[in-house]
Amino acid sequence: MTTRSKALALVNDVDACRAGGQMIVASRYAECLHRLARQASELNLGELANRLTDVADLIERMADDTAVDERGGIELRRAGELIGTVEAAVRRAARRATLH
Repeated sequence: MTTRSKALALVNDVDACRAGGQMIVASRYAECLHRLARQASELNLGELANRLTDVADLIERMADDTAVDERGGIELRRAGELIGTVEAAVRRAARRATLH
């Protein structure tokens, strides 16, 4: 194996590890969104629950494409921001439901 082919194999291994990592992140984000959708449904936030389920299903369907596309990291970062925002909103709704 030449030095060039070794370097190329290493790059392919790095890309494969990155893609695998992004697929794992996408799967975990989808699971988290499904969990938030269930919580929103329990709090009578049906529209939010439906939208979250739609986004989670979309992330699951696009996981392969997200992993190999250069923009996949950007999409996953945005999904992460969405999760944080929705978690805070669901937490506030749960507190209000407990107080009333």
